[in-house]
Amino acid sequence: MNVKEDKFLRVIFRYIVSRKRLFLILLFFAFMFGFAIFGKKGLLQRYELEVENRELKEKLKKEQEKTILLEKEINEIKTSDRKIEKIAREKYGMIKEGEEMYKIVVDTTK
Repeated sequence: MNVKEDKFLRVIFRYIVSRKRLFLILLFFAFMFGFAIFGKKGLLQRYELEVENRELKEKLKKEQEKTILLEKEINEIKTSDRKIEKIAREKYGMIKEGEEMYKIVVDTTK
């Protein structure tokens, strides 16, 4: 360190020593401010929780819409013979009496 820096640090140290009470108060408020921002229940944590809450609400809304669609589909299956027949044909490959089923095999090696 050169002489100017050394002299500057001494002046700062003397100022802090002469104003201990002011320095301690400022230090206390700086600590409290840091705790309020970065602490476990600070502003940053609150912001992160609010973002997570918003995302979960959106996910819940999508799941509720999906539930409504599935309930409608269940109701259709319970009340409609055509819907049951469609599912039986598509999903389980069932056919009516007298119908013939043709299976088309596609060569995917080309």
